[in-house]
Amino acid sequence: MRANHSLLYIWPVFVATSIISIFVSSVSAAADSPALGHWLFSLDRVKGTTIQAVVGADAKIEGLGRSVSFADASSPKHVKLTGNGSRIEVASNISSLKMPKQAITLEAWVRIDKPAQWGGIIGALQDNGTYEKGWLLGYQNKNFCFAINSEGSSKLTYLTSPSDFQIGQWYHLVGIYDGVTQKLFVDGKIAAEETEQNGQIVYPPKAWLEIGAYHDDDELFMMSGCLHEVRMLDQALSPEKVKSLYNAKKSLFPEPEKPVEPLAIAYGPFVDWIDRTTASITWELDQPIQGQVRWVAPSGHSNILKDNNLSKRHTVIVKDLIREGEYSYQILGNTPSLRSKLYKFDSSFYYRLPKVSLASAKVNESSKLQSVAKQMLSLSKARGGYCLVLGGVDGSLILEMVKQSDFQFILLEEDPEVAHKIRKNLDSAGVYGARATVKLGSLRERVFGPMMFNLIVSERDVLAGTIPKDPAPEVFRYLAPAGGALVFSKGKEALLTKKWFGNLDTRYIRNEKNETVWFVSERPRLKGSGDWTHQYGNAQNTSCSDDELVKGAMGVKWWGEPGPRPMPDRGPRNPAPLSAGGKLYIQGDRVLFGLDAYNGTVLWSQSCPEMRRANIPRDSSNMVADDRGLYLAQGRYCINFVGSTGQRSNVYSVPDADTGDYNWSFLAVVDQTLVGSRVSRGTVYLGDDGEWYENFKPNDISRVTSDRLFGVDTKSGDIRWEYNGGAIINSTITIGKDDVIYFIESAAAVAIEKAGTIQNISQLTNQRLVALDLKSGERKWERDHDFSKLQYMTYLVYSNDKLIATGTDKDKNYHTYALAATRQVTKNKDGEQSFLPPGSLLWEDHHKEGKGHHSGHLQHPVVIDDTFYSDQWAFDLKTGKQIRDDLPERRGCGTMSASKYSMFYRHYFHGMWNLDTNERSQFEGIRSGCWLGLIPAGGMLLAPETSAGCSCTHSIQTSVGYLPRALE
Repeated sequence: MRANHSLLYIWPVFVATSIISIFVSSVSAAADSPALGHWLFSLDRVKGTTIQAVVGADAKIEGLGRSVSFADASSPKHVKLTGNGSRIEVASNISSLKMPKQAITLEAWVRIDKPAQWGGIIGALQDNGTYEKGWLLGYQNKNFCFAINSEGSSKLTYLTSPSDFQIGQWYHLVGIYDGVTQKLFVDGKIAAEETEQNGQIVYPPKAWLEIGAYHDDDELFMMSGCLHEVRMLDQALSPEKVKSLYNAKKSLFPEPEKPVEPLAIAYGPFVDWIDRTTASITWELDQPIQGQVRWVAPSGHSNILKDNNLSKRHTVIVKDLIREGEYSYQILGNTPSLRSKLYKFDSSFYYRLPKVSLASAKVNESSKLQSVAKQMLSLSKARGGYCLVLGGVDGSLILEMVKQSDFQFILLEEDPEVAHKIRKNLDSAGVYGARATVKLGSLRERVFGPMMFNLIVSERDVLAGTIPKDPAPEVFRYLAPAGGALVFSKGKEALLTKKWFGNLDTRYIRNEKNETVWFVSERPRLKGSGDWTHQYGNAQNTSCSDDELVKGAMGVKWWGEPGPRPMPDRGPRNPAPLSAGGKLYIQGDRVLFGLDAYNGTVLWSQSCPEMRRANIPRDSSNMVADDRGLYLAQGRYCINFVGSTGQRSNVYSVPDADTGDYNWSFLAVVDQTLVGSRVSRGTVYLGDDGEWYENFKPNDISRVTSDRLFGVDTKSGDIRWEYNGGAIINSTITIGKDDVIYFIESAAAVAIEKAGTIQNISQLTNQRLVALDLKSGERKWERDHDFSKLQYMTYLVYSNDKLIATGTDKDKNYHTYALAATRQVTKNKDGEQSFLPPGSLLWEDHHKEGKGHHSGHLQHPVVIDDTFYSDQWAFDLKTGKQIRDDLPERRGCGTMSASKYSMFYRHYFHGMWNLDTNERSQFEGIRSGCWLGLIPAGGMLLAPETSAGCSCTHSIQTSVGYLPRALE
C-alpha cells in the first residue's frame, strides 16, 4: 500500500534535500485546493507553544515538552500525542473563525496508537444528549469515523469505516460533505457513504476547534497517536482528488507490518484450580504438537511449561501461585513466531475453602467413620455448600467429612458442655472457623434462615444412634430446594427413624441383607417456582420466568461473591446470569462462576480467557442452562459444565468445525435438543473498550448474523439437522412451546453472501419470518415482512401462539408487530369464520419511546400471560389494545425482567413492581448493570454483581439473593 523509502538513508545530504523537497511539494499540492485551515506538524513551525498554520489560524499546543513531542529526525515529520494532557487548540470558540458552511473536506495523515470509544482527530462539535451539532473527523474504538450535522437533521450522522484500523499504522483519512452526500475515505478509497444529511452545516453557538482531541462541553478525550498534517476546506473534493492527495504523499510513510495471525486455539484455554498455589491450563490445537506455554509471573520472570506428549490436547501445571498476582501466558506453536494471544490470569480470584491438616484431633475409630462419611456424601447430590449437623458427640464425623468434601459445616448442639468439647476438638484440628463452626441452640429457636443447607446429617445419629428432638418436617424446612438432602442412618432402631421421617418422601437404602441402613429425603424444587435458563428467561424470549413465588415483601437471604473485580464493565450489554436446578451461573470478565442459588456458595469458578460476548441486543447470549448444568458457546464448540462441580463433561461441535473457520454463536436447549447457529470465526462483539452500544451508529447497531442453524442431540452429540437459507438475525431466534423455531432472516443477495458476519442494517433487506421444526429442522413456513423500521434493534418473542417482532427506528419510535405463529381462526361480526395463515399480521403498534433517556429506546419487552409490556406501556397480547401506560420510572439503562406477579428493573437502585398491588419499591444502596441482571428463579430474586465500573450513586457492589418474606 505504501512504498518503501529506504533510499532516503543512503546519503545524509540526499536525505535532507529529499525531505525538504517533499515538504515543499506537499504544501504546493495542498495549495491546489484552497483551505480555511492547514497545519503541518514539524518542529520548525513551532514558536513557543504555538504551531504556525500554513493557512488559517495558528494553534496552541497543550503539553508541549511533556505529553506532546515533535519528531523531525524521522520521516515523515510529525507530532506525537500521548493522550494525557495533550491537545492542539485552534480556537476555544469557533465564532471567531471562518468555518465551512455549504460544503466541507477534512483531511488528515494520522497514526492511532491507542483506540478510544470517542476519539477526535479534528473536530468542532457539541454532542450532549439529544443536542448534536457541528462535525468530527475521528475514530470510535478501532474504526475511523466522520460525523456531521446539517439543516436536514437534528442529529449528527456518524459514518464509520467497516474495517478496523491497525494500531501504530499511518493512514490518510478524508471526510467530505457536499450539502447532500457525506463520505469517508481511508487511504484514497471510499469506506462509507450516507445521504441522511442535507443543507448547510449547523454549528453550535459555542464550540472548540481542536486537533488531537474529542472536545465538547461534556467530554474531553485526547488522542494517543501521531499527526503529520491536517486540513480543513470549504469545498467538497472529488474522489479523484482524494486519490491524488493520497498518492502524492504515501511514499513518505512506512509500509505497514502485516499483522501476525495468533495461534488458533480450538478448545480453551481453561485454567482450573487444583489448590491455593497450583492450577492447570488445558487447551487444544488443530494439529498434534508438543504442548508449550510461556508463563509470566507478576515479577516479570517467565518460564516455559511443557507437555511433551505429541497431541492436540494438552495440560500443564502451574505451581507456586501467590495469593494476589496478575499473571500472563501464551500458548506456543511449533515455530518461534507462532503463538496465541496474550492471556491474563488473576490469582486473587480463588473461591475454594481452605485446606486443613486435621493435626491433633481426638476422634473415634477413623476407619469406620471414613466409610460412613463416604456413604453419606455419596447419597447427596451436592458436592459443596453448607452442611448442617444436628447434634454432636465429639466432632469426629465432621472431621472425616471435611477431609472428603467441600462443604462448610455448622453443628447445632443444645448441650453447652458437648458444644465446648467439639469446639476444642475442631480447633485443635485446625478446622474451627475455617471449615466448621458450632452453634449453641436448636432449630425450634429458628436460629437459621430457611432453605439454607444442601445436606443435613446428625453426628449423634451416627455415633450414638439418637434421632434429633426436632421433628423431620421442621428439619426439612432448612433444606435447599432442588436437591438438598436429609441423610440419616437407621440409628438404634430403624422403625423409630422411619417414624421420625413421617410423611416425607423418603428413599430407603438397604444392605445385602435387605436391611434398611440409610434414610434419604430430598427436597424437590419449590412448587410454583420457575427457572431462568436463557438470556431472556426462556427460549421464547419472554423475559418472564413464570415464577409464582417471587412477589411481595423481600428480604436478603445471602450476599457475597462475586464482587465487582472479576466482572466486566457494566456498559457493554453483557449476557444475563442464569439459574436452573438450584444453581446460579454468572459470566464474569472471562471468569465463569457456578453458585448455589439458595446460599450463595461459590461451588466452582474457571478462568476462560476466550469466553466473552457483548452487545446482546444485536446478538444472542453465549450460555444457556437446564437442570443438568450449563452450556457455553466458546469458539467452535459448545461446552457442557456439570452444574455442581464445573466439570467439563461434554463438548459439541459446530458444523465443519475441523476447518477452524467457524464459531458457535446462538445457543438454546430444549429437552434433549441443543440448538446452535454458525458464524465466521471472530464474529462477535467483545465490549472491551468501554462501549455502551447506545447510539445509532454502525458500530453499535449492526447485527450479528448466522449462515446456518442446526440441532444437536445432547446425549450422542450428533448433529440431527442443519438449515441454511438467508442471513439469520441472531437476536430474533426464538423457540416456541410448540417445538417450532422462529427467526427473521434477510434474503438480500449481499446479506446472504456475508451471512455469518456482523452486518450493517442497510444490507439486511428483503426480510422474512421463518419457522422450522425443532426436531427435524424442516421448514414449516416462511412469510415476507417489512421490518425495516426495526433499526436500533430487532427482537422476536413467542407467547400464546403469537410472535411479536419489535424494535425502534433511528428516531427512537417503537414499532411492534404481532404475528400468528400458526393458522389463526377469526370471526367477523356475523360469526362467520375465516382463517389467517401462519405469519399473518394480527395487530401493530407504533409510538414514541416514553422513557427518554438511559436506553429507553432499547428496552426488551416482557410478556406475562396475555399482557405484552413494552417501553412504558402494556398491551393486550390478543388485540394490541393499550391497557396501561404507567409502568414504573426506570432511571438506569438496564432492561426489565419478571416473575408471574412482579417485575424487576434498574432504577436508582434495584427496583421491584408488584403487579397485584401496583406497589413500587427499591432495594437501596445497590444496583445492577446496563442490561439484564435481576432474575427471578427458584422462588428467589437473584441479583449477581453487574455494576462494575459504574460511577453512579450507590455504595454496595456485591451479589445478593433475595427471598420473599412469605417463604420465610
